[in-house]
Amino acid sequence: MNINELLDKYFEGATSCEEERELRRFFKGDDVPEHLQIYCPLFTCLAEEVENRTNPKTERDSETVPARQYTRPHRTFYMLSGIAAGLLLLVGIAQIVSLSQTPENYVIIDGRCYTDEKLVESKALEALQNAGFTDDDLSYLLFQH
Repeated sequence: MNINELLDKYFEGATSCEEERELRRFFKGDDVPEHLQIYCPLFTCLAEEVENRTNPKTERDSETVPARQYTRPHRTFYMLSGIAAGLLLLVGIAQIVSLSQTPENYVIIDGRCYTDEKLVESKALEALQNAGFTDDDLSYLLFQH
């Protein structure tokens, strides 16, 4: 099969591995016709990639980067910051839970919180009696509907 037919087949995606090897060998050589010179960089690059995959040891690979070493203060800092984050999370959850347990209706009288309606009503009546209203005035004010 001639090279032009192989190129057409390659660009259609129908070549076998052996045919692709033949193309890489052809374009690696020095006797590439001038009208096919534009394909040399493509197949040279492909040949280098195949070579790098089959021979992974290169000078660049032999230089190893040392693993990051954490000193004792760094590890302690990371450990304490993780503990602090966990504690903040627990405090936040506890705050949300405590807020959800607060009753819907409450009254604060003399700095104390009351939720019992009967007790609040009696305290209100007591306060209004101390204000100088008569029982009829209080009944009218409290129970007018």
